[in-house]
Amino acid sequence: MALAFGIIALVVAVFGVLIAGWVSVGIAVVLGALAIFFQIKKNKELEEGVRRKKAGMVCAIIGIVLALIAQFGLMGVADKMKEAAEKDGNAPLLVAGSEGLKTLGVIGVYMKAKEVKPADMTDEQFLDALKEETDRVSKLMNN
Repeated sequence: MALAFGIIALVVAVFGVLIAGWVSVGIAVVLGALAIFFQIKKNKELEEGVRRKKAGMVCAIIGIVLALIAQFGLMGVADKMKEAAEKDGNAPLLVAGSEGLKTLGVIGVYMKAKEVKPADMTDEQFLDALKEETDRVSKLMNN
């Protein structure tokens, strides 16, 4: 069970941070802590002289560290994205959304951009405008 929690913590760290930011970091930490707890508990139950297992703890620690590194990296990308969107001058949704990327990942971009959406814009138009701004600003960031 410890290894399963450790592996899930790794997966959440790799994919979840981009999608849900700090929420995924918290989930990875909780899952990692559970993996460490269950691995220590399992090792205490083993008889003397039996090799102690460490795979669950290793996966958990790597998952926790990876989640934190990914989140701080995402925060740096959000700053660069905001700079590029401001330089573009025609990306108000993405300027607002970049603040959400720092905290809640892609979900945060959508939520923050939705706050500045014009009232006469439909949801489909909003998503198209956000995608167009994202494509244009990502080209600016790559150059």
